[in-house]
Order: sequence, then C-alpha cells, then structure tokens
Amino acid sequence: MKRTVLLLVLLMAAGTASAQVPSPSQPPTPPPMPTPRGEVLYSCPGGIDFASTFSNDGELATLRMPGQPDIELSRAPSGSGFAYSDSYYELRGRGREATLTAAGRSMRCHAAGRPGEPPRTYAGGTLTVTLFPDGTFRLRDRREGAAEPVLDVGQWAQEVEGGVRMVLRGIDNSRRAFRELSVDKLVADDGTELRRTEKTDPIDGKFRLAGMYRDAQDGGLFTACLVGRTYGVAPGGAEPELEKAWVEATPSREASLYVEIIGGFDNNNSITVDRFLTLKRDGACPALVFRGSALRDTEWRLVELDGTRPTFTEWRRRPLMRLDDAGRFTASTGCNTLAGDFVLDPDGLRFVPGPMTLMACPPTEAEIEKSFVEALTAVRTAQISGTTLDLIDATGKRRMRLEARGR
Repeated sequence: MKRTVLLLVLLMAAGTASAQVPSPSQPPTPPPMPTPRGEVLYSCPGGIDFASTFSNDGELATLRMPGQPDIELSRAPSGSGFAYSDSYYELRGRGREATLTAAGRSMRCHAAGRPGEPPRTYAGGTLTVTLFPDGTFRLRDRREGAAEPVLDVGQWAQEVEGGVRMVLRGIDNSRRAFRELSVDKLVADDGTELRRTEKTDPIDGKFRLAGMYRDAQDGGLFTACLVGRTYGVAPGGAEPELEKAWVEATPSREASLYVEIIGGFDNNNSITVDRFLTLKRDGACPALVFRGSALRDTEWRLVELDGTRPTFTEWRRRPLMRLDDAGRFTASTGCNTLAGDFVLDPDGLRFVPGPMTLMACPPTEAEIEKSFVEALTAVRTAQISGTTLDLIDATGKRRMRLEARGR
C-alpha cells in the first residue's frame, strides 16, 4: 500500500587527454560536497515536499511525506554524492540537491533552509524572527497597543534578484521580505533594521495550525500545512480529543486527515495541542510555495550559454560552478578549472575570476571555455526559480542558465 501511494505521488509530480601546463597559481580544489546528517526538509518544484532523517552513522535515511507511512532506505553505493535505496525507492544526490525515484519516475528536490546550522534570531522594532535550519520560521510582533503579540509561523527562503532577499511566507498567505545586508543584519521593506541576537529565541506561544494528522503506533503525527514538515504530537492537553476524532473519522489506520488546532512547539520539536478545533475528512493542505535552490553551497551545472545550449559528448565536460559563504567561487569550464571572488549586494552580483589551470583544450571545449569566462565577468544580477539559476548582464541579457546538480 505504501509503495502504491508514493508511486502515484511521484507520477503526478513528474513528469581526448592533453598535457597539463603548470599554472603559476593553481586554484583551490573545491571541498567535497557534504553528506546530509539529521533531518533535512526537501522542496520539490512540481512535486511534493518531504523530509528525510539521516542517521548519525550515515547508514539509514527515513523518508516522511505528508499523509504517508515512513519509508526506511539503506545506504547504497555512490560516487561523489550520497545514495539510499530499498531496491524500489532511491534517494540520490550531491550536497543540497537530491533526486527521489520510484519505478523509474523521478522528482528533483533541494534542501530547504541551511541544514546543519543552528537557528538564528533577529530582533528590531516590534519584530523578533527566528529562522530554523529546516527552512521554517517563527515570528513575534509586539504591536503597540495590542494586548497580545501577533505570532506567525511558516517557510523562509532566500531569493536572489540583484541582492539577496529573505522572504517569509506565513499564516493567511502573509509575506514579509527583508534585504539581507549580512548574516547579522536584515532590513525590512519599511526600513526597520533587525540585528542578529547572541541568544536564540524559540518564540514560544500558541499558534493556529492546520495540517494532516494520523495516529501511529508510537504516537500521533502532524504534518503542518504551512511548512510541509511532519512533527510528533506530544501527549497531554487536547491530544486525546484529537486522537478520538481521528479514530471516529478515519477510513484506515494509515489515512491522514485534515485538522485545525491551537498549539505550540516543545523542546523536543514536537507539536503540543492546546485546543482541538476541527477535523475535515475531505480537507487538504494547499500547495506549498516552491522554494528555489540556494545560490551558495549548491553545485550549478551549465545548460545554456549566450542563448545556445552547448552539447557535450561526455557529461563530465559540462561546466560547473559553486559559490561559498566566504565570497569565493570555484568553477570548471569543461576543460580547465578556475577560482575567484564574487560580490553579492543590493547592487547585484559580480564575479572576479582569479587563477585558472592551463590545460590544452580541444577546439569545441576551448570555444565554450572562452565564452564561459567572458559571460561570467559580464554578470551583474541573478535570478533563481526552483532549481534554475539565470545570470544576467548589465543590459538585461541572460548570459548563462544553470541548473542545480542533483546527481
């Protein structure tokens, strides 16, 4: 049953060696892409978001998809990335990008937020915002004259259009945007400055939450609509009332039903239920707003250069690029490798290429390399849509289109 249901979800979602000439200054070798650890929330443009929990020893990945039973995958042989499989399902990827496959049908996904990093809290004016590494946020707004602070919860994502903007989408489709001047400072659209605090504020409180609930052998599971993440339901409070309503309405022990509650988040990252509001057998969560791949710490693969789509006899010849958090980039032109600096600020995105290896290239690769470097130095802004990165020059012309590499 579990295999059939997930397969249906996926079906709906898919659709010549040369001598080296030493360079006086060799570019650094890119560090290996990290293997996921802990819980990672994957966003899948055109598909269904899901979470995967990776064991500390890296031998097991447990997939959680809204409304479905957990799926355990064992580690499988892989090259430079990671792979998990149970001979029917396969999760394979590199760094932040991944591909989930079942019965030959695949969907491309990327990690939301900044997995592995600690939560970050920013405060300024009446606002306090905490960004969690799984791409979720909690917000408290102590508005003047209000008896109680306004609380919000939802998804956060970095959007790149010129500079970086931090976008929060919360309850009632609310949207807040901030310019990210640095890792320590955000500026709201109204000019309010929020600075990073030394101590993380979990923003405890009672939130109105909607999601898909089912009872499991070791307790209830609640998949919050706003964030697409599955939480355990803590015992106590109105949890027995919620469980009773689900038992009376469920058509099967594995069915998830739409519920609305008033609740919060405990220290074990579970949901606490203070009030059970309603259950709808035919209810469903609205589609999540798709979150694009992160500009930094993603391996980008060239698919278009100055309006043409280069062809390659070998996929390893396809140019790649990766940006890091220290303002450095590394790239492969398909023949040589280069490194340099980049600047991303409210004025746009600019690359400053540095040293490059001097391998003699076949004519086709040499022409692609020349165009790649020329286009890179002309870039002045960037746009990300899903897993696609467009690099644009000062005239508005798209010089390069790249895709996040998932496998």
